[in-house]
Amino acid sequence: MDPDLKQRIIGAVVITALAAIFIPMLFDDPVDDSGRTVSELVIPPAPGINQDSPVQPPPGSVDAVLSTAEDAALKSARQGLGTATGADARQPSFVRWVIQIGSFSERKNADSLRDRLKEQGFKAFVDSVEIPGKGTLYRIRVGPELDKPRAEAIRDKIDALNQIHSIVVSEQAK
Repeated sequence: MDPDLKQRIIGAVVITALAAIFIPMLFDDPVDDSGRTVSELVIPPAPGINQDSPVQPPPGSVDAVLSTAEDAALKSARQGLGTATGADARQPSFVRWVIQIGSFSERKNADSLRDRLKEQGFKAFVDSVEIPGKGTLYRIRVGPELDKPRAEAIRDKIDALNQIHSIVVSEQAK
């Protein structure tokens, strides 16, 4: 090939590359500096202790605690809020769903199935339960899920992949 033609082709490629790099810079908007400004962070003062309300002494007996709980139940029933007392009234609870794959009496069998499920991409874990008179059972579970239809879909996928029959069980979480 002719050396002059080679130089012209190389020059055209270099000029085209430079044009592709620098021409968009000419038509772009200037750099936006609004993200560089720092706004002042105001931390609210710490909440103070209300000295106006007296501190109540702890109840002296179990009967005092029970009567206080009964009073709270009656008050909430009168207000139409139900009869929830104690921890149930203070903390909301929700139901979560887990898929129970199986139960084994030997830990190594449970671990083997758990590892196989983890290899398939499931969030599997082993839960031990003490059964009086029978010893410890090791349950293989997958989850938890907050949505029952999603848990059922995962159960169906596990059953199809492993040719087993698992169940979806609910757990009360607080």
